[in-house]
Amino acid sequence: MFQQLPEGKRLAYLDAMGVESFFPRIALPGAPPPVLCETLPEPVTTDAGPPAAGVEPVSVRPATSAAPEINREALLKDLLPREKSAPTAAATKPATAEAKPQERLQFTLRFYQVAGLAMIVDSSPAATPEPAIVRFTANLLLAISRLDGEWEGSIKDSLHHHLFRWPLVGNAQIEQGATAAREAVTAAVQANCERHAIPRILLLGEQAADFGAGDYSHCRVLSSHSVSHFLMNPLAKRALWQSLQAWG
Repeated sequence: MFQQLPEGKRLAYLDAMGVESFFPRIALPGAPPPVLCETLPEPVTTDAGPPAAGVEPVSVRPATSAAPEINREALLKDLLPREKSAPTAAATKPATAEAKPQERLQFTLRFYQVAGLAMIVDSSPAATPEPAIVRFTANLLLAISRLDGEWEGSIKDSLHHHLFRWPLVGNAQIEQGATAAREAVTAAVQANCERHAIPRILLLGEQAADFGAGDYSHCRVLSSHSVSHFLMNPLAKRALWQSLQAWG
């Protein structure tokens, strides 16, 4: 596309090229299409008779000197748009091999633990009421304490819980995929077991069993459904109790 010149510069170009008539740059609404005149019309002369007394006749004198030769090619070159470079092969290829951005991994685990007894890692959905989860885990830890004759204490006074949120930080430059999540959850479970001398680990829910599966020395590990599953399906508690009895 041509770029519109300032009016002063446009008139200067036309004057330098000796152009006396030119096409309009835009078509006016309702105006007929412009037509290029190849030749100028002959002047119309009328026989007005002899000039009046005291009036000198007007004569048209031909041009005595030719206009200076103008390099019109150089002037028009400035008006033409510059040619764009051809697109590279990489730009012309369809973007079919572009990797799609991976969905951000995000989850929350609940840690419930009693020192010297057991730790529960639960991955119930966030919509599950927290008081119901706390009551269930407290009763579950109480049942485990009845199976362990060496542990003494009060579940109500000894129960501690906290949340594990992934990703740990909001920096997108840090690797926070599934592998990093498993390493972080495993490290958190190991640290709590060593700090509070916990011999039993219950991984409840799919995410807890997946990201919490690791090599825990001197600990017994049991995986089952999430707490929300047992709250919605009370009859499933029977199978969990049988697993706890066999687990010891």
